[in-house]
Parts: sequence; C-alpha cells; structure tokens
Amino acid sequence: MTSDPALDAYTTDESAVDEALREGWMKVTESPSYANSDVSTVMDQARNFIASSSDRSADIIEKADTEIVGLALEMLRNGTADRVIVVTNDIPLGEAAEALIPKYGIDDDQITWLAGRELADELAEDFVPEFD
Repeated sequence: MTSDPALDAYTTDESAVDEALREGWMKVTESPSYANSDVSTVMDQARNFIASSSDRSADIIEKADTEIVGLALEMLRNGTADRVIVVTNDIPLGEAAEALIPKYGIDDDQITWLAGRELADELAEDFVPEFD
C-alpha cells in the first residue's frame, strides 16, 4: 500500500503509527523470506492451524495472516528481534503464532499474542500524563 502513488496526495495529521515508527518501537519490514524452509513450513502450518480453528478451507486463509507468523519466526531466528508481539483481534491467528513458533526452538516468552484492546490497555498503563 505504501508504494501506491495515489497515496502521495493523501495526508494525515501525526498519528500514533508515525510516532511509533519515529521512536523505533515499530518497524515496517519486507515480507518473510520464502527461501528459508522453516519460514515456509511455519506459514503452511499456520494456514492449516487457522483453517482448522475457524472451520474454513485452507485455500481461503489470507496470505497476510500466514506471513505474520512467518515473519515473527524469521525475525526471532535471525536476531532482528529478541521478542515479538503479534497484535491482532483474529483469535486463530494469535493462537497459531503462540502455538507454532515455539516448535522452532523459540522460547514461549519470546512470542506473545495480544488483542488490540489488550495492547491499548498495556500502553495506557505506561502512559504518564505530562501534568499529573
């Protein structure tokens, strides 16, 4: 979406995403490397996990969902991150990430799934109003 020239005409006020990017606790990254067999395998496993959990055909599971799991594994494996938090309200996706990634030698505490509301609550706990 960021490479769409039509977006150049669209401007917004400073957003929380822009601030997170600027502060360095959120990054925009490339898709996971399909050449890594573990990444490809965990993505296939995630597709099947999500399909089974949601009683849907694996053929209709979104590629973006499986890429999230693959990217999390890749980042943990190559040292780009020492901990990954998957933020999604998609229960099967969150459960897939937490269940599958530790099977690749990753510690359970290195992968966490939070629903959007849980992230908001966690951020609110860390928020210190300027004039309190």
